[in-house]
Amino acid sequence: MIHNNTAMYIKRNFNFILIYFFTWRIMLSGIAGGLVAVVLYECIGWKWVAIPWLPISLIGTAVAFYVGFKNNQAYDRSWEARTVWGGITNISRAFGAAVRSFVTDEFAKTPTKQEELDKEIKTIIYRHIAWLYTLKHAMWQRTTWEHQRRVNLWYRNYFEREFSYKTFDDEVADFLSREELVWIREKKNAPAQLLDRQSQHFAQLKRKGLLDDYRHMELQKMITDLYAEQGKSERIKNTPLPRQYAATSTIFITIFICLLPFGMLSEFQKLGEGLIWLLIPFNLVVCWIFGLMEYVGDYSENPFEGLINDVPILTIVRNIEIDLKDMMGERNLPEKIKPVRDVLL
Repeated sequence: MIHNNTAMYIKRNFNFILIYFFTWRIMLSGIAGGLVAVVLYECIGWKWVAIPWLPISLIGTAVAFYVGFKNNQAYDRSWEARTVWGGITNISRAFGAAVRSFVTDEFAKTPTKQEELDKEIKTIIYRHIAWLYTLKHAMWQRTTWEHQRRVNLWYRNYFEREFSYKTFDDEVADFLSREELVWIREKKNAPAQLLDRQSQHFAQLKRKGLLDDYRHMELQKMITDLYAEQGKSERIKNTPLPRQYAATSTIFITIFICLLPFGMLSEFQKLGEGLIWLLIPFNLVVCWIFGLMEYVGDYSENPFEGLINDVPILTIVRNIEIDLKDMMGERNLPEKIKPVRDVLL
């Protein structure tokens, strides 16, 4: 398996250094574009490079609407991903409570020792925790449409080290038997197969009389709900924002930024002699705003790609693990994930 991570920035505001880190290329292109336009127009004397402002403003308006539409779609994907994992959290807690209260020997023909009941309950709940970590690893796999620039790879590797990242085997080994650990490695969709094994376990408990029909149906309904949440998470992960929207948005932004300084030449020339050089900082600001709008949408459309705008799956899974272990009365509970540089993994 390829191992990566997903993270979320939790500080109220981005600091200046972080914003600069994200947008220095945009700022550089804004300065360069304005400088080229002014030098060609003012210093070399190519007055013909000046473009009427009206078509540029129309293009800018159209681009703003288009980028706004794309950003809305990207935000919807990001928020749906967080909603899905919120649903997984709620179902997991209810599942743990139901297993602990439903698995009893009151319907069995012969009494069952409490130690055996506790063992069955622990096996089921631990298998569920293994399912959480397995689904998390499935979301951590990289896809071809996610960002793979050198800075993105450096970022992922940095936080992998800072959060003491564990491999798939290391994380699930404490929650599955040796036989199940060997078995799960051979499965194509490990989370789905773990849920199926839970269903088979419930059927076995029903045959033993440790579950009645009603309780068996309720637990099976929760498994169905978990399948549904897993499917939603997989859909978001494995289906990109339609590339025609993502690609054309970048193209439109690039065209607008290239034409913008030449459209502002005549407007700044009207301000008076020498003031045309003010075009450079104003071009920088406009290019930065449009470029940042594109950046926000571009880095929000994939909520499981391991960058700071992602859903913090490890933190969510760890919190569920703590809740379920605490529910069973265990004392050695793992610590909650702590942010590193204002980022939760």
